Amino acid sequence: MKLSNNPLKTIYAIWFGLCTLVIFLALYPAIYYTLSNPKRYPWGHKIRRLWGWFLLTLGFIRVKQIFEESVDFTKPYVITPNHASQLDIVTLTVKLKKLDFSFLAKVELEKIPLFGIWFRTIDISVDRKNARKAAEAYMKTVRNIEKGRSMVIFPEGTISNQTPKLIKFKDGPFRLAIETQVDVLPVTILGNHIILPDQGVFEGRPGTVIQFVHKPISTKGMSLNDVDTLKERVYNIINNKLKEHGY
Repeated sequence: MKLSNNPLKTIYAIWFGLCTLVIFLALYPAIYYTLSNPKRYPWGHKIRRLWGWFLLTLGFIRVKQIFEESVDFTKPYVITPNHASQLDIVTLTVKLKKLDFSFLAKVELEKIPLFGIWFRTIDISVDRKNARKAAEAYMKTVRNIEKGRSMVIFPEGTISNQTPKLIKFKDGPFRLAIETQVDVLPVTILGNHIILPDQGVFEGRPGTVIQFVHKPISTKGMSLNDVDTLKERVYNIINNKLKEHGY
């Protein structure tokens, strides 16, 4: 990773990185305790939200959340945001505060020192190169939803080098939603890729993120034959919102 040509952006990135680590270490005893027992995972999620709130506050990052219509927070959802920055996880955790959810993430995140504790416990990691382990992760997400817990799955599967433009969506989140007959909740995130880019340059800046929570899409009565139609519908919703804001 190379340094930014703008020294102020480099200084900000260093500050943000220090805040990330220091706040996490300060909260680590509580994080470890709550994540050492699945019965305490809901409290672990609240602590992650607290960590994210401190991080956004000290990073001078404002998140403006806009709901297209009211959402029934008593129901589980398959939440499908666009993925443009590592900041996506933080902003979703902090702002979707009325939903209890886990992230489905790549297995490599389990190996991150300290921070990997989230992906070994409250979240679900998937090894896409291992068919058996991928199937096990999928069944775990199904069980999570059956217990009433929402899942956040980035349908792009990764942060692409053409961010913020979308890349092709994967079938997984839409197949999951149809098989469990829960609503899909599309989310469009604007601005994260500017504040904390993930394109090989060590830089950042304060600013405002806009998070659009779109109208939930019911999957009642859908079959696996409808995966492509549902996937295209969600893609268009998010892509149109990005285009509306000049991306």
